[in-house]
Amino acid sequence: MHNSRSRPILGLALGSGAARGLAHIGVLKVLEEADIQIDIITGTSIGAFVGAMYAARVPVEQMEQVALEIDWRSMARLLNPVLPTSGLTDGKKLVAFMADVLPARDFKDLRQALAVTATDINTGEAIIIKQGDLLEALRASLAFPGIFPPVRFGQRFLVDGGLCNPIPTVAASHLGAEKIIGVCTIPTVTKQTPEAFLPSKHGRSRSIKRWRDFFSTRRIEQAFRSALGQEAEESHDDEPANLKTPNIFRVCAQSVAIMENVINELHQNQSPHDLILRPPLDGITLLEFHRAEEIIAAGEASTRAALPEIEYLLKTA
Repeated sequence: MHNSRSRPILGLALGSGAARGLAHIGVLKVLEEADIQIDIITGTSIGAFVGAMYAARVPVEQMEQVALEIDWRSMARLLNPVLPTSGLTDGKKLVAFMADVLPARDFKDLRQALAVTATDINTGEAIIIKQGDLLEALRASLAFPGIFPPVRFGQRFLVDGGLCNPIPTVAASHLGAEKIIGVCTIPTVTKQTPEAFLPSKHGRSRSIKRWRDFFSTRRIEQAFRSALGQEAEESHDDEPANLKTPNIFRVCAQSVAIMENVINELHQNQSPHDLILRPPLDGITLLEFHRAEEIIAAGEASTRAALPEIEYLLKTA
């Protein structure tokens, strides 16, 4: 595709990564400061949400402020606990949160071309969504397996787009981007200190009241901290007897991280892109939204370092 413009059409593909995806805000911040115009934006999982805010013209400063206000308690309140069938929470509070932040409800209300990706849980297909109900599309792209249930979308059930498309560069190409910058914030898989986990007696409860008590805001907050090992005493004993079974949050997060790392390596060899930004986020785990300030700063730093390369891209056909 060719155009008569003085520069190529630029697409920005924002990847998955949960809390690490807040680095996308730093990327956008630096691109705006450098007066680099993004023509097409695509997103997966949290990248879809950040991309939707940008396409709806939510100021980057406002995105940053929202991110900085997230702590353990506010994050836990976004979960609406239900008896588990396809997920631990129905995602209604998350949708309400997105609705408060986003001024758009449909793709047609956006001021910029946007596509978000999700995964068909039955077929494993990568699904590109670029029209219709924006909040439902975001809900599908953010449906982290085991935590949120699959989202019914026509004749499909969709979950987190990062499962098969961690950095949606293909979607950017489909929308007509001639130069594509991908942003990778998925966590590397590293050895973790054994965690302390929630008492098993709660898991055996058959009472709806006890189940809801277990998944109260306080309990969810504790579970998040526990999943990251923040309430565990460090063990320096290598004896297997000291290892404890990972809880459901840790299992889901680590499983997806493992898959996304493998898939990402394959995609980078096969998918269209001109540049991949990977902010330095080692030591920051999937649920550490309370570290937004340093995560955003990492996104800024990686983008500033890449500005000469980005500017060169925009000068080439």
